[in-house]
Amino acid sequence: MHRPATPEGFLLDATAPVEQRFALSAELPDTHGVFNDGPGTFHDLLFAAESLRQATQFVAHQYFRVPAERPAVFVSSGMDIQDLGPWRRTGRPAHMALDITLTPVDVVNGIPRGLDCRGAVAIDGEQCGSGTARLLFLMPGVYRAHRALGRRESLQGQVSAPFRPAVRSAVAPERVARLDPRNVLVGPPLRAIDGEFVLPVAAAPGNELFDGGSEGHIPGPVFLEASRQAATVVAAELHGFRPAHAVLTHWWASFRGFGETDLPLTCTVTSREPLRDRAGRPTVRLRITFSQGSR
Repeated sequence: MHRPATPEGFLLDATAPVEQRFALSAELPDTHGVFNDGPGTFHDLLFAAESLRQATQFVAHQYFRVPAERPAVFVSSGMDIQDLGPWRRTGRPAHMALDITLTPVDVVNGIPRGLDCRGAVAIDGEQCGSGTARLLFLMPGVYRAHRALGRRESLQGQVSAPFRPAVRSAVAPERVARLDPRNVLVGPPLRAIDGEFVLPVAAAPGNELFDGGSEGHIPGPVFLEASRQAATVVAAELHGFRPAHAVLTHWWASFRGFGETDLPLTCTVTSREPLRDRAGRPTVRLRITFSQGSR
């Protein structure tokens, strides 16, 4: 109840969480600068994830009356491809449908402080993917305090001046299944010891999806795409995967704080030995940790 312990306490008001369902219908993009930048074999999972993110935030403000000044923070998020067939591009227009279920969390005066999100993805009528997320809406003062604390922790043991790389260092686009260098988010490995790779996450200023904008912290799509690109680099280096034929089919993330756009960001990748799925395709699981300074 966020109040000191007292001899007596009274629950004055409570609202039971009620699930709400929404649907998003969209044609999968055919000529987008990010979502169609690659070998063109599969539709981009990033489009489904970004659609789910934007739809959830829109619904929060439009239907759950969350004030616009409360920043939305993803505590955890996940995406799965359950059937690769519908994700293959055929050269013809394809349609995506998202069925979204939102459950309010910690409702105060009729306004939720968070949302639990579940989404089901269908392409051309075939169920083929899913997504989950836990979203919190922070009061502006709490948001600023979290940012300030994280920044202090990141600067421990470093010079306190803001970090601005003089030259943007990134791997060749084909190594991460991209064509446009502006969409490459990871640089060459800084070190690789006993199968553990540490890669810098390169900035993408001016990119319509990966630029942090005026908020100053690294946006969520950067972590998903940087995860995919770092995993692709390591899967190719360690296990011989071909980037143009490697597909991210499972992604789950837990967020502990904000990433700052003016501080160096690295990701550490550890890999298990590859296995084969039921269809005989090689599959590898990787664990990725993003770090800024000591945080």
